[in-house]
Amino acid sequence: MKRVARARRFCCDYVMYQLGKGARSECRSWAVMRHLRAVWLKNYKLPAWSPAALLALALGCGGPSYKRGIYDNGMVRLRVLEPMGWERVEISDNQLVFNHPKLGSISLLTTCKDYEDVPEQALMNQLLMGTRERNYRLEETITVDGRGALHDIVDLELDGVPVTLEVFLVKKDGCVYDISRVSSRSAFEPGRDALLSLVRGFHVVATRLDEG
Repeated sequence: MKRVARARRFCCDYVMYQLGKGARSECRSWAVMRHLRAVWLKNYKLPAWSPAALLALALGCGGPSYKRGIYDNGMVRLRVLEPMGWERVEISDNQLVFNHPKLGSISLLTTCKDYEDVPEQALMNQLLMGTRERNYRLEETITVDGRGALHDIVDLELDGVPVTLEVFLVKKDGCVYDISRVSSRSAFEPGRDALLSLVRGFHVVATRLDEG
């Protein structure tokens, strides 16, 4: 269930920013320093680690790379265009994250090994574990990068904070790709074009599972 933990942490980091020091333990336990917690501090400023420093550390350790719209973690090579006006704040073995100070956070989560071989709907449901007061605005199946993909828009509460989550879930060549955005309800529509643009440009260039 590592995929679920990473997705949950992504949402909880947004909630941590919204609640600040008042965040309850449900989400506070998911705030892992080396991921996004610091990004959601006041004004999105990192007191010790800047996004550039985190990126340099990742690249210096021989980890994944993101250059000119191409993300490569050794197992997959993807075309992921950075949304204009958004800031890339994390690059890791399986996650690429872009933030905007007013419009929320976009995440591309790549999972090629640690997921259950179950239908796409079950994988989507896993991402919503632990959330409350769900109200689905949209549930549909569309085509992303030549494959059928689930597309959900859900108003929900996580640790008491109302947010809107939009997710595109794609299974292709042995991997699951969760492309999502979490935002406040009021910021959902203003920031939506950034996610849709990223999804339109998303493309799996190569899959090398035997090398991961």
